Amino acid sequence: MRPSDFILNSDYLSIAQVSSNKYDITVGAGSLTVNNSSTQNFDFNTSAQTGIIDRVSISKDGGSFRIGSNMTFYPTWQSDLSNNVRGDLFVYRIDKTHIRVQIILQNYGTGTSTYPSMTFSIKVSSFRPPNVF
Repeated sequence: MRPSDFILNSDYLSIAQVSSNKYDITVGAGSLTVNNSSTQNFDFNTSAQTGIIDRVSISKDGGSFRIGSNMTFYPTWQSDLSNNVRGDLFVYRIDKTHIRVQIILQNYGTGTSTYPSMTFSIKVSSFRPPNVF
């Protein structure tokens, strides 16, 4: 049987989407010295919901959205190891009304490495699971 086979007032349990938000972040260009890193936090307010489950999608520089609450990216990576920067992006709740996007950039190059300006779009859809007794 499929959910469409049930009548509107049946006892079929399903999840319900309670909110959907999109957040845009811009990280300016910069540079990192050898074996150095940079951590940037971006906090966003959301409505308080109890017992919700978040579905996160992330897009970098207008690319396609990827489902997941973290992303690894390489803003610059050269084969001679002179300008190598790796980035990690994490999306998580710091409490029930705030979502944090944390971006960590690390220099894996042999000298000072630079990285370009980047734009990220984060979609967070929140779902409420069925009320199971």
